[in-house]
Amino acid sequence: MKVLLTGATGYLGEAIAREGAARGHEVRGLCRAIPEAQQRIAHVEYVAGDLLEPGSIRAACDGCDAVIHCAGLVSIWRPNPNDFYRINIDAARDLIQTAFGQGAQRVVYTSSFFALGPTDATLADETWLNDRIEPPTHYARSKTAADRIVRAMMEQGRNLVTVYPGVIYGPGRRTQGNHITKLIENFCQRKIPGVIGPADRRWTFSYIDDVAQGHWLALEQGRAGERYILGGQDASQLELYAMLAELSGAPAPHWQIPAAFACLVALVEEGKARLLGATPRLTRESLRAYSHHWRFTSHKAVTELGYTRTPLKIGLQKTLDALGYAPPEDRSTLL
Repeated sequence: MKVLLTGATGYLGEAIAREGAARGHEVRGLCRAIPEAQQRIAHVEYVAGDLLEPGSIRAACDGCDAVIHCAGLVSIWRPNPNDFYRINIDAARDLIQTAFGQGAQRVVYTSSFFALGPTDATLADETWLNDRIEPPTHYARSKTAADRIVRAMMEQGRNLVTVYPGVIYGPGRRTQGNHITKLIENFCQRKIPGVIGPADRRWTFSYIDDVAQGHWLALEQGRAGERYILGGQDASQLELYAMLAELSGAPAPHWQIPAAFACLVALVEEGKARLLGATPRLTRESLRAYSHHWRFTSHKAVTELGYTRTPLKIGLQKTLDALGYAPPEDRSTLL
């Protein structure tokens, strides 16, 4: 099957491209700039294009049997917040319409657990939709709105399948979508001063190779109009840090950072971002996400698609190995 993959050079997109090539698909990777030869994945055709340029999207879709729309703006900060809505809503809608207009038989749309809303203590499935609590960030709000548009398209009979990854982690490109890798690096370098928000809040963590495989399973076996959570094991911050401490030998932080202090740090970070153009390490919006549980079950994807989940401890070990951090028995070689 010839498949257009948007965002093919991003953190998740690269993993999806590699998995698709391994499964024998003809993968055409859409990216803003063709990567250098040494960064390309074998048997993947790269084409340059921009989600905001309709002409390049039409050309990229031409001749493709299906599309996996993975590209999007993933960040905790943007000088102009409208960028989230132009890329994650308007461009996504236009790309899906263009794909079907160019003859694609199916589109797999990559949403986000943020689009389903916080779960509090509930282990939620695809029927969950928490519209009582406003999404915490511009990214979350844009993905929530885009998800509603895609649901409406499904109701109109479009051959769409939506997937909802959890908090993605694992080896891969260093992008803003690869937040957990930076957190792991900071942990091993003893740069995490304490726990942000309530320590008992649980998040669902999804190993990147599982999520990449899940996209192709959704394309190959998913039912039209269905939605699948591509999750994994859930853990609190304290549990995550305890696993990292065991695997790396670095001490786990136990200090609870007061909310007022965290907010002050976020204000300073936002100010620096406006002045210097850098991405802040923390924002007031992102702090809101830490106050909720984000717990999701992948039962439907497991039973209908054959989706598999890597245990969190194993996934963290693979990530540490890829980063070059030594196991506890050889702590002297920690970077």
